[in-house]
Amino acid sequence: MVQRACCLGLAAVMGLAASPPATAAAGRDSASVVASEAWVRLPPPAAAVAAGYVELHNGGAANRLVAASAAGFGQVQIHAMRMDGEVMRMQALPDGLPLPAGKITSLRPGGYHLMLMMPKRPLQEGQHVRVRLQFAHGDALPVAFVVRDGMGGPASQHGANR
Repeated sequence: MVQRACCLGLAAVMGLAASPPATAAAGRDSASVVASEAWVRLPPPAAAVAAGYVELHNGGAANRLVAASAAGFGQVQIHAMRMDGEVMRMQALPDGLPLPAGKITSLRPGGYHLMLMMPKRPLQEGQHVRVRLQFAHGDALPVAFVVRDGMGGPASQHGANR
């Protein structure tokens, strides 16, 4: 039993050591929200908005993504896509996005996403955009989003479009 617990502990530590910076835990509690597979869809050259997608893994108590910001943009909003009759509409979520305890919440094309508005300069494929995610429990998480082509580029090969 002790040997099994040691092996599990070692596996957990190795898993954390192998995690990229975008999956760093928010705040001091290791059982909180982590982010993975963060990307921004490359918008057309003159676009005033871009969409950001990410997987949010909540390993702690129920939480809520309440805000986001990015230095290269005038504003970042949390949005959802919803059907209105037979028309798909985008809707801002002013109260944020619930993150149930122990669950993964996916921000992906056709669903929840971040709307990065009023870019200060055009985005380029491969560029990194630093987005600061703010949670209801006071934690903030800086995440590096990679700018990719409209299909998510290489990330789509690793499950970004699950």
